[in-house]
Amino acid sequence: MLACSRGRARTQEGRAIFPVGRPTAAYGTEAVESLSGIDLFDRRVLAEIVDTTFAQLDSCGPVADILSRLNADEFAHLKNQLVEYFEMLVDPNLEGATHSAQARRVGAVHAFVGLGPQWLAHTYAIVEEQIAERLGALPIERSARAERTLHQRVLLDIREQAESYGTVGRSLTATITQIDRGIDGAANLSDLIRGAFEAMGTIEGLLAGMFLRSDPSGELQVEATFGLGRRYHQAMEEGCIPKIHTDASRAAGRGPGGRAWRSAEIVVAHDWMAGEDRTPWRSISGELGFRAGAAIPLLDESGRTIALIMLYSHYPGFFASNRIEKFLIHLQLVLGREVARRIRAPIVPMSESNGYRRLLDMQSVAVLYQPIVDLRDGRLVKIEALARLIDERGEMIPAHRFLPAFGESDLLQLFEAVLRIACRDCVMLERAGLRTNIAVNIPAPALADLRYREVLFAILTGNGLAPNRLTLEMLETPEDAADLTRHERAISQLRADGIEIEQDDLGSAHSSLVRLDRYPFDGVKIDQALVRGARRHPQRALEFILHLTRLAHALDIPVTVEGLENYGTIEAATILGADRGQGYGIARPMPSTDLLRWHADFQHRIDPQTPQTSLGAMAGFLLWDLQLAELARWPNMLAEFTRSDSVVERYRRAHAAADARLEELLARTRAEAGRGADHEHYRHAREEVMKQLHEHWTSMQ
Repeated sequence: MLACSRGRARTQEGRAIFPVGRPTAAYGTEAVESLSGIDLFDRRVLAEIVDTTFAQLDSCGPVADILSRLNADEFAHLKNQLVEYFEMLVDPNLEGATHSAQARRVGAVHAFVGLGPQWLAHTYAIVEEQIAERLGALPIERSARAERTLHQRVLLDIREQAESYGTVGRSLTATITQIDRGIDGAANLSDLIRGAFEAMGTIEGLLAGMFLRSDPSGELQVEATFGLGRRYHQAMEEGCIPKIHTDASRAAGRGPGGRAWRSAEIVVAHDWMAGEDRTPWRSISGELGFRAGAAIPLLDESGRTIALIMLYSHYPGFFASNRIEKFLIHLQLVLGREVARRIRAPIVPMSESNGYRRLLDMQSVAVLYQPIVDLRDGRLVKIEALARLIDERGEMIPAHRFLPAFGESDLLQLFEAVLRIACRDCVMLERAGLRTNIAVNIPAPALADLRYREVLFAILTGNGLAPNRLTLEMLETPEDAADLTRHERAISQLRADGIEIEQDDLGSAHSSLVRLDRYPFDGVKIDQALVRGARRHPQRALEFILHLTRLAHALDIPVTVEGLENYGTIEAATILGADRGQGYGIARPMPSTDLLRWHADFQHRIDPQTPQTSLGAMAGFLLWDLQLAELARWPNMLAEFTRSDSVVERYRRAHAAADARLEELLARTRAEAGRGADHEHYRHAREEVMKQLHEHWTSMQ
């Protein structure tokens, strides 16, 4: 019922259009008597009333805007629906419950397309005027009774539709609340978007939604959908329609999605099927019934687009209403902030993520083990259990590909599968003569999750393993103040039960340093990304290892360095004082059946005082420089220190005796060292030595 005011209602033959007198029941016996036998209410007459109503709506701006979005077929369908609705309204046998349900359904549609109760009242003013004109052919008493009955139904219709407006508003508020609450419980990006889409999927009128991020080429990859979004995405994957692009020079980049990505502003298409910019997607959109669309860019703190949400409705103008507009803005602000916190997660196209979950459900899980050794004597300390999925071809899929696609329930399922296999293999190895402990990764929120605790102790008990045989490596995830308090309690409880807790990836983010200060860790692992930098920037990588190791040791926490890919990095980490090492230079991840042979063959021969590599010499020189600074207050000790033989000089004599340049630089450094570690001449000489050692290292790569 769409309408616009046409001024005060006219009268006919002195009779008011809105009846006066004793109210008549809208339903029941009295209504049947009032409306039965009136041939004026056949379908042809009702169609004329609808035509006249729409003719008067042409000059009503808000309603005319909505009607203008309908194509000819949709407009004809709307008129037919109104005829059927009026047939229901004048049916003598109409029941109150039926009328209420239909009115609320229609009211919800009006609410979503942006037509408020005031327009509904104006519409019925036009309709009742036409009904009164046609009833004028009947005797006055008969027509008056019929008018009063219909008027009661109109009032009830307006009331029920108005109530539906409120219901729609409350529904949107409930959806917003559900999304906001889900944010607190979202362990990762996958959970965040899945929870938001579950909430949005309950909104009447929303047919589909997609969450997308840009790959390096600028093509937007779909990572999650709801409703018909899955079929829309499937059409993209099959090449029926193009994937949305960020490049404006491409047809696929000129639609609402591409424009929203570039402008960082919400773009709404009130009539999705109109406009040349939607041409590439029109065929499938028509099949799925998309009639309106909205592209919501999610922004980081700098205002840069980092992700996109596409929403589609089968109501033209669905996104034009004030309440929907506010809803879209809320989505942009809230989800943008939370996605930005989790944006480090790599893009996983939805087709891949669905495949990974299917493999997990099928228990196609394998575990490889990477040894962690004591860098002082080469003793095996523990083995880290590394999860893999096995695809249909029998090939192993590494964790960095599937973990970003997993939500909270998936991660729990994976943790249980990995721990069960690892404990079984640990028992098997011990029976074969190799007693060792195991380490398993765990998301930070899981530490305080009772489900993980139940699984953990059930599997340990079932395999006869004591809790102190297990180390949980806490993964890097965003945490707020409440999380820190909750996780601190959980860590203390687990440690009291005998389980060791280690911080994984120390140095990868600010939060890992906050944790180091807050949590009572049994160990920390320096992020392997820092160590891998030794290939191009060895000095910086070694300084990271040195200072993070000293920081952890100051808190009496042992340090494991990951990513030790060759003898040079192993030697350097050993010289810098790290306690344990892990990486391809020690052992690649392997099945449990290969561990016995590796253990028998592994040798660790490193003398920190006589480095064999230039990287080890560089590490020794960093320590020498540190000791020099600490001796500044004792001149006599400083002088004696600078005269003594150094690690770097021992390396030069054994492995770089022909390098006259290095010999010269070391002599100059020793001479300038007496001025103090902060003196400009010494700092310059020091940097020259590091550059020379750097050249030695890169020449060997």
